[in-house]
Amino acid sequence: NSIGIVSSGGAGMALAQWINDGEAPFDLWEVDIRRAQPFQKNRRYLKERVSETLGLLYADHFPYRQMATSRNVRRSPLHEHLKARGAVFGEVAGWERANWFARPGQEREYRYSWKRQNWFDNQREEHLAVRSGVGLFDMTSFGKIRVEGRDACAFLQRLCANDMDVAPGKIVYTQMLNQRGGIESDLTVSRLSEIAFFLVVPGATLQRDLAWLRKHLAEEFVVITDVTAAEAVLCLMGPDSRKLIQKVSPNDFSNDNNPFGTFQEIEIGMGLARAHRVTYVGELGWELYVSTDQAAHVFEAITEAGTDAGMKLCGLHTLDSCRIEKAFRHFGHDITDEDNVLEAGLGFAVKTAKGDFIGRDAVLK
Repeated sequence: NSIGIVSSGGAGMALAQWINDGEAPFDLWEVDIRRAQPFQKNRRYLKERVSETLGLLYADHFPYRQMATSRNVRRSPLHEHLKARGAVFGEVAGWERANWFARPGQEREYRYSWKRQNWFDNQREEHLAVRSGVGLFDMTSFGKIRVEGRDACAFLQRLCANDMDVAPGKIVYTQMLNQRGGIESDLTVSRLSEIAFFLVVPGATLQRDLAWLRKHLAEEFVVITDVTAAEAVLCLMGPDSRKLIQKVSPNDFSNDNNPFGTFQEIEIGMGLARAHRVTYVGELGWELYVSTDQAAHVFEAITEAGTDAGMKLCGLHTLDSCRIEKAFRHFGHDITDEDNVLEAGLGFAVKTAKGDFIGRDAVLK
């Protein structure tokens, strides 16, 4: 088609450089095979989705515009719970995610506009709840990767810019860099044991991150496993989050026992979870990693206790506005493989003194 003809010269140049150098010369995510999920090779899925995308080529690309075809393929174990409570879903990497919550009687549809859209007031209420009280997000769509084996620490030290050689129970925010110092991945790494690490990445970049890890695995004794579907993630965020979680768990969530950047195994309701003291909204909070078979029970326990605490269910639009307000970076929007980690303002997560890692020379220039 016309776009293919117009782009052919640049596409040929970029492809040749990519083959020669082993890395994309600039951000080519829109044509990168790693953006696709394995299930998206399904022929029925492709027929429906491609027909829609071609038809939208010259349509208005409204903010947060959602695709209408090939939906409901990947769903959180909490999907029906959220739907019953007014969730309006969007889709990323096949995952149906609650983007905002409609009020009783309100239309559960997007009305697209270049001005304030119909969900603005809903999202505003959710945002203020997180800032002044407590909100609950379903972030099951996070990509989750286990890296384990006797050489796991050395392997991650070579790939990550931050220091991975921390005590078990610690969580490290880091980036994986290319040789230019550009950001290939933005993630957190939790050390589960001396030989096991747990990586959390954006759902949209899971295949990209898995490919990057596997590409750089040399002779190390390391196993890399995608465990995304094994656990649901409930994010309890806001100034009142500690008060609420203490109502449903007997564990100690004090700063002394569970400071920022650490995790602990907890009892919650009648189930078990791993509580990570991190935040993407800039408030006190925990990411609760729960076995998928117990996720509904834990959700019910939290929402029941949250009724008296004024807890509000929150969607991805609120997560986005909160992290923007705190200047937290988002891969694909704020940072890409073109952006040097220092120029992106993330030098605090780079530890050149630890020794060699991919991109270190570019950082030191």
